[in-house]
Amino acid sequence: MEGITKDLIAEIANKTEGFSGREITKMVVAWHDAAFAMPDAVLTPELMDRILEKFHLQHKLKETWTSDEKLLFEKMIDTSKLQEGSKDGVIEKSEELLRQEGIL
Repeated sequence: MEGITKDLIAEIANKTEGFSGREITKMVVAWHDAAFAMPDAVLTPELMDRILEKFHLQHKLKETWTSDEKLLFEKMIDTSKLQEGSKDGVIEKSEELLRQEGIL
């Protein structure tokens, strides 16, 4: 790690207000994976911010889901279990919701 300070961690804690424990865990794993994908395997504040931004977008999308969509998406781990035509529908619905929220 380079440039990771207590102040940065406090800032990230504020930015993740409202995230579930699962969302935070997934984000930390993404930081780890991204750092090790770099040639020098170093976690930097810039890399952390980029990944945090992606998780903010996912969090905003989740807030737009209806209760039925939440159940469906929470159970979906492998899209190969979906019928072929429904995969495209899920992607289109997600993109539509992101556009409605002004994210895309």
